[in-house]
Parts: sequence; structure tokens; C-alpha cells
Amino acid sequence: GHRMMIKEIMAELDKEGVAYNKNIEVGVMMETPAACMVADVLAKEAAFFSIGTNDLTQYTMAVDRGNSKVAYLYSVYNPAVIRSIKRIISAAANENIIAGMCGEAAADPLLTPLLISFGLKEFSVNASSILRTRAQIAKWTKAEADKVADEVMKCATQEEVYEILKRYQR
Repeated sequence: GHRMMIKEIMAELDKEGVAYNKNIEVGVMMETPAACMVADVLAKEAAFFSIGTNDLTQYTMAVDRGNSKVAYLYSVYNPAVIRSIKRIISAAANENIIAGMCGEAAADPLLTPLLISFGLKEFSVNASSILRTRAQIAKWTKAEADKVADEVMKCATQEEVYEILKRYQR
């Protein structure tokens, strides 16, 4: 498995006298439905998860973003994508590892209450979004975020999810 591979690489570096971090943490990029379905198993092996929302959305919806005929299906607000994100964060929490998120969703103020409710620990956003994202996170208590998430988790369509998130937007 990947641990053996890492051990072999470390042994090579030791032999060559190359300095490196001996306590390197190995995480998993969670970007596919397959990774999501085995998130509980992966969480036992990984030191952390990073949720790549752009790819996760594309592959969960089986959509080619470059194809204008189906591009409308590409939405992080789709209940399947929302449930995937929740499942990944829950699997991480169950094994006491950090779940972070990169991709546009991490900086989307509409999603902030959901991500707080689900227990996301790390929001990876570009430099221009840091202050805005931090301000958004500060506007929510866990209890308030949970109320939004409870409603969203009952939704059947991305339109319904979007409407609820819009209604609660701060």
C-alpha cells in the first residue's frame, strides 16, 4: 500500500543523505464518489482529508464542465454533492482527523453554515477571500448552522438547497 511506498522512499532518501521531514503526514484528496463511499476506511489510514469540491462536484454529477449541454448540472448545491461533503467530514470526525476543503465551495458564503454544521475544520481559500470567509464564519453559531443544515438535508433538488441557503444568507 501507500505506507510501504513512503517507507521505501524514506529509506532511499536516508541512503542518499537527503534531509526531509521524517514525520510527514499523509492525507487523502477526497475528490471522487469512490473516495466518498469508502471515506470511513480511508479515514483510518489518513492523517487528514482535503475535500476538492470542484472535482467532487464534477464526478458526483458525472458532468463535463466544458460541455454546455450539461454544465447546468454542475452545482455544489446538488443534494448528492452536499451529502457527499457531509459524509466525508463525518468520516474524518469519527477517526479524529482534520477535514479541510479547497475549491470554490470553501469560499462560498452560502455554504458557510452547512460547512460549520458538518464540522469542517479547515477552509482553504485564496488570499483575496480570507478576510471575507473569516467574517462569514464568525456570523454563525453551531446551533444556528445546524438549523440551516437540517432544512438543507431534507431537500431533493439543487434549486431547493439554493433557495434555503439564500434565505439564510448573512
